[in-house]
Parts: sequence; structure tokens; C-alpha cells
Amino acid sequence: MTYQQAGRVAILKRILGWIVFIPALLSTLVSLLGFVYQHSEKSAGINAVMLDFVHVMVDMVRFNTPFLNIFWYNSPVPDVEKSLFSGPNLMFIIIYFLIFVGLALQASGARMSRQVKFIREGLEDQMILEQAKGSEGHTRAQLEERVTLPHHTIFLQYFPLYILPITIAVVAYFALKLLGQMAGAA
Repeated sequence: MTYQQAGRVAILKRILGWIVFIPALLSTLVSLLGFVYQHSEKSAGINAVMLDFVHVMVDMVRFNTPFLNIFWYNSPVPDVEKSLFSGPNLMFIIIYFLIFVGLALQASGARMSRQVKFIREGLEDQMILEQAKGSEGHTRAQLEERVTLPHHTIFLQYFPLYILPITIAVVAYFALKLLGQMAGAA
């Protein structure tokens, strides 16, 4: 792949990364708000006040974001009573991982973009040296055809694709367990 092609691919990867990331993030957040809304049942004591507050806050967010109605009506709400691989839970997991696929695409595009910029600057520097050689120097086209870039895959983006989703899932699991234990203590 020439560096001009790599520049175009880098831009496409970055745009595609944002196109995947933003809806997946919105859907996941709406799903989590729906989950919290469903589990803010009536209870006694101080927990009733906190859960009513959460219930009202989720209602307020839903009322004030009509532009997100497609997500409010279609995002899968996880169900802890069912299997991890049942319908809504599996869809939630897939959409959750799409967040990190989008981040990996954007990171891969950003890396390619940095490499293309570095190569472009290096070619400009080399052209100055080649012009100093006079007729013996290479032309810009000759230098450009010698430059090839390897294909960058999103699977090499280890942190956003492998480490970050697991870390966030573990932290969220413990946070939900802690909130669940607090609600069940009353």
C-alpha cells in the first residue's frame, strides 16, 4: 500500500471508528439506565429514597433526550435472571464490545495517520537531498513508489480491544454488586 492510499485508509478507519463507537456507547448507556430504572423498585428506609431519586433521574434523562428515542425503545436491557447468552444479554454484550471495536478502529487510523505524516515529512527532506545531487538524484515519483506501508489491523490495538473492555466490565460488575448489596441490606 502506498503512503497516499494509507492516508485515505487512515481517514476512513478514523471516521468508521467514530461511526461505530458513538451509537454503541449511546446504546450501552441507555441500556444501563434502563437496567437501573427496572431495578429501582419500591423498598423501605434510606434505600427507598435513593432508589426513588435514581428512578426520577432516569425518567428526567429519558424525557429530556427525545432525540435518543431510537435508543430508548430499541436498546437491549440486560436481565440478570436469564443466561448470559440469552437474547437481550447477548445483544447487550455485542453492543458493549462494539464500543471497543470503534475505539480500536480509531486508534489504528490514528497510528496510520501519524506514520503517513512522518513518511510525508521524510520524503520532503529526502527530496531536498535528491535535488542537491542534481541529475543523479531520484525524482519524487521514484521515491514514492519505493515507499510501502504494511496493513494495520485493529486486532493489534491490544489496550482498547482486549484490556479495556474486561477492566470496565469487572469494575462495573463490582459496582453493581456493591449497589445491589446496599439495596438488599435494608
